[in-house]
Amino acid sequence: MLRFRIFRFFLLLWLLSTTHTAFSAPKVPEIITDNGLIYCTNASGFSFNPQTADAGTSMNVVTEQIYNKLFEPHNNSAKVEPSLAQSYSISADGKTIMINLRRGVQFHHTAWFTPTRNLNADDVVFSLNRVLGHNTSLPEFAADSNENVNRQYQIFHELAKKARFPYFESVKLNQKIKQVESIDPYTVKIELFAPDASVLSHLASQYAVILSQEYALQLNADDNLSQLDELPVGTGAYQVKDYFRSQYIRLQRHSHYWGKKPSIPHIVIDLSTDKTGRLAKFFNNECQIASFPEPSQLGLLKNNGERFQMTMMDGMNLSYLAFNFLRPAMQDKDTRHAIAQAINRERIIKHIYYDTATIANRIIPPVSWASSNSRRGFLYQYNPQQAKSVLQDKNLKLEMWVVDQEQVYNPSPIKMAEMIKSDLEKVGVNVKVRSVSRNFLMRNLNNKTEDYDLILSGWLTSHLDPDSFLRPILSCNTVNEITNLSNWCSPKFDSLLDFALIHHNIDMRASDYYSAQQEILTELPIFPIANIKRLLISNAQVRGIDVSPFGNINFEKLSIRGKK
Repeated sequence: MLRFRIFRFFLLLWLLSTTHTAFSAPKVPEIITDNGLIYCTNASGFSFNPQTADAGTSMNVVTEQIYNKLFEPHNNSAKVEPSLAQSYSISADGKTIMINLRRGVQFHHTAWFTPTRNLNADDVVFSLNRVLGHNTSLPEFAADSNENVNRQYQIFHELAKKARFPYFESVKLNQKIKQVESIDPYTVKIELFAPDASVLSHLASQYAVILSQEYALQLNADDNLSQLDELPVGTGAYQVKDYFRSQYIRLQRHSHYWGKKPSIPHIVIDLSTDKTGRLAKFFNNECQIASFPEPSQLGLLKNNGERFQMTMMDGMNLSYLAFNFLRPAMQDKDTRHAIAQAINRERIIKHIYYDTATIANRIIPPVSWASSNSRRGFLYQYNPQQAKSVLQDKNLKLEMWVVDQEQVYNPSPIKMAEMIKSDLEKVGVNVKVRSVSRNFLMRNLNNKTEDYDLILSGWLTSHLDPDSFLRPILSCNTVNEITNLSNWCSPKFDSLLDFALIHHNIDMRASDYYSAQQEILTELPIFPIANIKRLLISNAQVRGIDVSPFGNINFEKLSIRGKK
């Protein structure tokens, strides 16, 4: 029966996806336009399972509504608050976390899965072991009992190894968490290799969702474990009703949601347009909320203040220029410092971000509790005369790569690259800009053939703990990975990061991260450019919008004035 339902659903998806060139996407049902909400966003990097999404990319708002996590960030602070967890405790030595789970939490009933039980410790153990690369959360079968059962377990192992979990790999979570086990149906024990103050924040990140182990077992029995990441089953306030590839996702209210009942019964996520198209739909009232609006067009909202509203929040992100330490010219500290002084970041803020970002004078964004907002002591204010005195006689010919794909932290990467090229040419540096695809970049990194001198990049995270901001992009463990594009390694820097995890005192941790930032700003493997603000625009009738530093909003809290 399960196999038939899966086949029927995939057949529907296939028919829709193969005919979209001949037919337009289905019209949004009247039930949505009459008693629902339409949210316009983009389809770039979309995934139904955030566990498998690329680290450092902006997760689509959809998954925040479908899944829950053990913890949630508390008021954008260093603290977390229980979500699927009811309570938790940490042992005196800091190496054991005991989690008591919330009871009565139901999974979604969908066209492709009907749960027979509520969430319990098995689901948590399965979900965490999966991203850690451990397969011990599914039952062990005796080697000589049943050949078919053994084969199913073998298939699970084979398929599980094919899945990648980029965020958890980037923060080396499997080097932090030693073991996850269930003590009883509603108690989970997490053992750490060493005390680590960042683990709870990782478990509160948008990537750390809890899946249904029962669903995984059924898929595994059908040799179809990959569906776990394609047809979602969660415990969140909304569940997937329909999906039309690259067009829209229709969500409906989870009738047995454990939390507060959402006000809006139906939501459509429109994935079909670019920035300009989204704004056109928004002004035409075809969507009530639009994310990632084109900054240059935000002035159109000024004359419609009564109809529209803009919500803005400082973001946990950074755009930067990375110096490739594998290239001889970039190994000279004076050269790196002079290049930084040659770049006019105020011009970039004005013409790339249209003042929806601020100049980044630190590596950790100001919104984080570990950031220092002081400009005093920043070494690289714009000073083209000083830069020219260092660079003009070096006859530098540099190649700068730029991934031609807009990101949250850089809406116009090619244009930014050309502006930096212009700045450097004024001080005597010849720069060739090369536009590359993400796949091309990854292939060269894997083959160790990346021959760029400079590369434009950036980073963003889903919580405010600095460990997941600094470690992936600059630690020795990530050299030659796509996150550490500077190929920089400093044992001193790594030691500061490790030391910051030993204690839970926020002031002490912030002091360690300040020292780590100073090491970066002195050696300058990357030059910070901008911190972009997370913003969206909405119809004035929509209430309850609260944008997080990570760009998420909680549909559970939304309402539309005049509608029930």
